[in-house]
Formats: sequence, structure tokens, C-alpha cells
Amino acid sequence: MSGAVLTQASTFTCQSKGIVSPTAAHRLTVAGASALTAADVVGLDVTGCQKAEQAPMARCKQVVPPVAGSAGRLTVDGVPVLTTTGFAAATGGFGLPVPQSDPPELPGPGKLRAVANQNCLKGE
Repeated sequence: MSGAVLTQASTFTCQSKGIVSPTAAHRLTVAGASALTAADVVGLDVTGCQKAEQAPMARCKQVVPPVAGSAGRLTVDGVPVLTTTGFAAATGGFGLPVPQSDPPELPGPGKLRAVANQNCLKGE
């Protein structure tokens, strides 16, 4: 596994400032926050998306499957946890293509960005 484990303390945002706030109560925790699986994120509401709600654009409303970025060996009850490496999730929202001049760390329309928000050291 590479990348930081995503937890309920992680930040999930869409390109238009929408926020997803997952909750979980798994036994596996990182810095006191429960690790997340794809099932903990899919179906959650996106709040605060500021995308214009007029054709051909639609506001981000919910996280939809599939969610990518699962750890290979680190699991919770046999289900891989999510990591920052390869994390990808769609929100069901869509919009105009993102111009190439946008910073590369911003996701495209209808996609979530994840930040682990961990201030602990990782071992190799």
C-alpha cells in the first residue's frame, strides 16, 4: 500500500467547493479517526456545491460508484480501506470541461478530491 489512509477526518471536496463528510465506526483507526472503505463514501450527499444549476451543468449531489483507490492488503473486516493513491470518486454532477490551465491537483467536473489530513509520520 502506498499513500495515506483516508479516514473520517479526511477532506473530500468537489471542484465547486462542495464537501462530503463521511462517518464510519471501524476498528481500524489512524490518528484516532476511523479508516474508510468505498461503502462509507458511496451514496453520501455533497453539500455546498456552488456549480450553476442550468443546462448543460448539474450540481454535485451524491457520491456515485465506483470509488477507486483501495489498499491492497490493509482491510477492515475483509474490505480494503481507501488511500490517497489512486483515489477517484464521481459525484453525479457534471459541467463544462476543465481548461488545461487549471492546476493539476483540481479534479474535473463531477469528481471528488481527497486529502488525508494526517499529521503523523508514515513508515516505509
